[in-house]
Amino acid sequence: MKYRLGGLKRLMGAILAAVLTVSAPTIWAFGATTYYDQKTEQTVTRGVEYEKSSRMTDAGIQNLYVLKVDLTESTLEFKEVESTVEYGLKETVKKLLSDNGALAGVNSDFFGMTGTYSAPFGAVMNDGEIVSAGTSLNHDGDQYVSFFMDEDDNPFFDYFKMTATFTNGEKAMELASINKVTSMVFPIYFDRQASESTADLDKRFGGLVKFVVEDDEITYISQPGETVAVPEDGYLIVMSKDYRTNAASTFQVDDEITLNINSSIDLDDKEFGFGGGGKLLINGTEAPATSIVASGRQPRTAFGLSEDGETAIFMVVDGRGDSVGVTHSEMAAYMKAYGAYNAMHLDGGGSSTMAVKTVEDTQVTVKNIVSDGSERKVINAVGIFQNAEKGDIEEIVVSPSMMRTVPNKTMTFTVYGLDEYYNRIEIPVDEVEMQAIGVDGMWNGYDFTPSESGNFAVTAIYKELAAYSAGVVSAQTGRLKPSADIKLNGAGGTATVAMQVIDTDGFSHWVSKTTQYEVADPSIGTMKENVFTALKTGSTYIKCTRDGQTAYIAVTVGDSKAVTTPKATSAADPLQKTVSKTNDGAYYLNIIGTVTYTGDGKIDDNTYADARTKARDTVDSNAEVAIYGGKSDIKTSPKLDTLSWTGGYRFLTRGGTSVAMVSAASGGIRATNASQYANLARDLDASDNSTIVIIMDKTPGDFTSAAETAYFRGILNKYISQGKAVFVVSCSGVGQWSSVKDGIRYINLPSLWKNDGSVNGNFSMLKLRVNGQEVSYEVAKV
Repeated sequence: MKYRLGGLKRLMGAILAAVLTVSAPTIWAFGATTYYDQKTEQTVTRGVEYEKSSRMTDAGIQNLYVLKVDLTESTLEFKEVESTVEYGLKETVKKLLSDNGALAGVNSDFFGMTGTYSAPFGAVMNDGEIVSAGTSLNHDGDQYVSFFMDEDDNPFFDYFKMTATFTNGEKAMELASINKVTSMVFPIYFDRQASESTADLDKRFGGLVKFVVEDDEITYISQPGETVAVPEDGYLIVMSKDYRTNAASTFQVDDEITLNINSSIDLDDKEFGFGGGGKLLINGTEAPATSIVASGRQPRTAFGLSEDGETAIFMVVDGRGDSVGVTHSEMAAYMKAYGAYNAMHLDGGGSSTMAVKTVEDTQVTVKNIVSDGSERKVINAVGIFQNAEKGDIEEIVVSPSMMRTVPNKTMTFTVYGLDEYYNRIEIPVDEVEMQAIGVDGMWNGYDFTPSESGNFAVTAIYKELAAYSAGVVSAQTGRLKPSADIKLNGAGGTATVAMQVIDTDGFSHWVSKTTQYEVADPSIGTMKENVFTALKTGSTYIKCTRDGQTAYIAVTVGDSKAVTTPKATSAADPLQKTVSKTNDGAYYLNIIGTVTYTGDGKIDDNTYADARTKARDTVDSNAEVAIYGGKSDIKTSPKLDTLSWTGGYRFLTRGGTSVAMVSAASGGIRATNASQYANLARDLDASDNSTIVIIMDKTPGDFTSAAETAYFRGILNKYISQGKAVFVVSCSGVGQWSSVKDGIRYINLPSLWKNDGSVNGNFSMLKLRVNGQEVSYEVAKV
């Protein structure tokens, strides 16, 4: 029988698709200013939404993870969860939530860091029962707040305090806790909320003595270390052998007992509760930070409720990594911005973890980047539960394993159903009809292998329900990228070839087992699938062929000299063409790099003037717009519409093309002027042009922060996913280069002058032709 709260009181005497959004700059007096906010939103279940918000601020990147729970949904609940394996055992948040059947949740209370076992600092209640509570919490001042909800769903946050004494009339013992097992220096109250016996407790601590109490009477006193059962309608008082000998020897069997447990909160009508750190918000106002709240920007976890009590908000913010973390004030402001009116800290730092199973997930997964590098084992978590049973399928979803593939590479689609509560229901493949529209290929269940390149969509039909996934791409192979050359010691050695296809838009695809391999000299070795086995000492090469492109891998076995391999082939960038201005209705733009010489060398005045005149005449003709992407000291009036580099943010929209100038001179955009992020997002979204050109003084790959490089590329990927053409043009150095990565064309336009003052023979111009959705480019030397 469960030990109900009421009995103890008598003893006490007292959705579906992810979306991406960005926002304008948010300026708060409390700390960081947000200039760009990239959000991804997903449905967990009916009434529960998960959001990731990645913010570029003047302090750095701040990654927020948020769960919002609609408490008006009668089938939802949230509550504290602990290990189902063993009482007091520390587990990861993911395991705690998964083992207890929760769909989502976060780490909860503070706990002892050392050892495999611990106990939460704060009070814990579930289903109207006291699970555990300690007597030392907050007696030296209000530090650790606890959250409680009563039977009428009235919530409140309070600095919980409790005392507990156990007396036989002759001697009174102060108890350290109810069911909180820590060092066992002092006696504790122990009932079936913790365990049905003391077996696990006795494994952890030797020589424990137990008083068995039933009907307010000691009915049995164990021998030291003896395992006893916890009575269904009673409890144990557990202590060390030394404490029994030195401080509790007067207690004997048949003693009548009085247990006095008094708390600062009337727990009679409380339904559940859990502990945490200090308060964050009090009635919409930031609460003062208590001494246990870590100062500075840290990883943090928080919980709060809206003013009407109808929405619960859980938040984790990453720190000590790519995300810089948040201060107490920033966390309070973020919680308020998401709708919290009253809020509290939960344990933070390396404990900060959010794990979620969205409708798109098959299991609970950790969503944030934990600061320890791997999940910390914690004592408890707060889980969110959907108590509605799975019902009839009301809609189906088809989801591809990837949005891009290449011909003859298999991709997998997942089809599942959702009931009215968004419970995910798996559908057998033989009950679904799959169709690809736009390319030919072969289906094998949910697996599809396209036989040609092109854009396509996939439909899934189940009974009278249909789902549609558009924008899938079978890309043209650009080139093969094999692993390193093979070097083996002798016959019998093996090497596995890892092969990637880089498609013509710069996306990578693993094709190790679907590439054709041919050993030039079969006497040296053989290929089976993508594994080479050496037959004898010597050297040769492997010819790798796929989709009309070839690459070669040099092979040496033993001390043989490596052979020279043939040259690999590659397909041209489909956007790279000869650009010559004609009256065809298209719009033409010319872009050159730095014209001004800033070095210490000596340049003849005539040479300087002639070189700049040639650069000006070239950029200022055969186009509608002339763009100087670097410093220019040319004073003559331009013939064309002109945009010149000034070292700050500039923007131009012409002929269906957005041109933005962004400076990263101080090592990155944020360090140079973080407001450029807000300006860029505002202007690109407002203009909504099909072609985007971003001109910079430093290529993103050279940013001081790799995290900012990834963040900036993530912003651009938004526009790639919308089908726009994106060019990032850097104007630096003396070399010209171009590359394509993940759909973005990166082009470097070198300076007119070398460092010694001589004319740079690599000085080049980017020519763009834009005609609606069609764009082509050419890089030509000047």
